Amino acid sequence: MRSEFKQAFSWIDRIPLENGQKHMMGERVRLNDWWCDCGHFQALRLPYRHVIVVCSSCHLQMTIFIDSVYNLHTIRKAYQVEFWLVRNEDYWSTYTEPNFIPEPHMRRKNSGRPITTHLHNEMDQSIQNKTKKCSYFHNEGHNRGNCLFRQ
Repeated sequence: MRSEFKQAFSWIDRIPLENGQKHMMGERVRLNDWWCDCGHFQALRLPYRHVIVVCSSCHLQMTIFIDSVYNLHTIRKAYQVEFWLVRNEDYWSTYTEPNFIPEPHMRRKNSGRPITTHLHNEMDQSIQNKTKKCSYFHNEGHNRGNCLFRQ
């Protein structure tokens, strides 16, 4: 049973920003049309936060706006049909579709570092005579692993 609501409700929220100010954000909700600006109410047919706020401020039961698909009776009805097992393999139908055999070199490694799929070109080659620098202090002669200043 669905009630009739002739007016559209507005929901306004103050969202805190990083600089400490509050940003006003508003959404319109039309309960009669099962519609909200965010689109979640239409898509899922479940009351989203905007609908919950409107229902609580108007003292309405939120359960009115839950679609019957989510009803326990409907879910039980979907699983009411029993699945019968085919016990003997002789009764199984023969598979006539093509058999796919996976390439062994395309399999994922079980453990360790993943293999890159990047195609290397001349841009990826490092300069051979370039001196290594420490990534902490950008000094030449040592690297991050044996940096004396880091410890």
